[in-house]
Amino acid sequence: MEETAKKGNGLGIAGFVLGIVAVIFSFIPLMGWLTWILAILALIFGLIGCFGNKKSKGLAVVAVLLAIASVCVNRFYTAPKVANAASQIFKEVVENIDEQKVNEAVQDLQEAVKEAEAAPAE
Repeated sequence: MEETAKKGNGLGIAGFVLGIVAVIFSFIPLMGWLTWILAILALIFGLIGCFGNKKSKGLAVVAVLLAIASVCVNRFYTAPKVANAASQIFKEVVENIDEQKVNEAVQDLQEAVKEAEAAPAE
């Protein structure tokens, strides 16, 4: 009796796994670069899996969709939150600057420059 092995779609499965990981990382702030890398790989593997294997392309199609979803989540959900948090931190820093300390630091710097100019060159 002859055994027939069902041929799978290895690239489609690889793209599917990478797509799932990309979606998970897309919700983590400051991991956008990793999300993009994983999404691009998932998209490539998914597209090759779609066009390479005629019979089993279900996971390959899902890989392409997950890649697109992870980029959208990263771009339109996570990135604006990170930018908003950074702008809030910057705003607080600017609001809490002590002008007197800044002026004292500038005066100290000016005095150091004058002393350096007045010192004889060795």
